[in-house]
Amino acid sequence: MAKRRRFKQMSFKLSNRQYSSLQNYCGIEKITPNKLIKGLLKSYTDEFTDEKIGKREIDEMQLSLFREPKPEDYKQLTIFGSD
Repeated sequence: MAKRRRFKQMSFKLSNRQYSSLQNYCGIEKITPNKLIKGLLKSYTDEFTDEKIGKREIDEMQLSLFREPKPEDYKQLTIFGSD
């Protein structure tokens, strides 16, 4: 038994000028608007099919503006000498 493909439906609006340009281009290239749009999106979407999006790791040196300061955050800095 063949695996059944599932598709999601999307819709968006085009201005009259955009629609006319799309129809003209598709007529010249002899393709349907769906094939044109899917072909253009394919290069963007194929790279991210297996990528999982989650929280990024935070670098130790990254400034945190919204946490309680720790005592080690209050080190005295000197300009003209070393301690």
